[in-house]
Amino acid sequence: MAKPKPDHFEATAALISNAVGTARVFGENPRITRLVASSIGRFAAELDNMPEAVPAGAQLIRYALAQISEQDALFVPKLHASLEELAR
Repeated sequence: MAKPKPDHFEATAALISNAVGTARVFGENPRITRLVASSIGRFAAELDNMPEAVPAGAQLIRYALAQISEQDALFVPKLHASLEELAR
């Protein structure tokens, strides 16, 4: 039985939500920031390498940035900056 393909957009939203929630309580954690940014970068690379569709990696990065509101960006500035760097 084949494993279902993960929904990268759903996983991205969950990662960002957890990172922001944790940062609101404890402050931004560099380890969590690196984990979330690298995971989203990996998801984007996987989407770009899928043969059946137009590369969707850039779309995923834009989606990730859209998940962080201006107010939330104050709690996770390094994560926001990392995602902006990935968007370039």
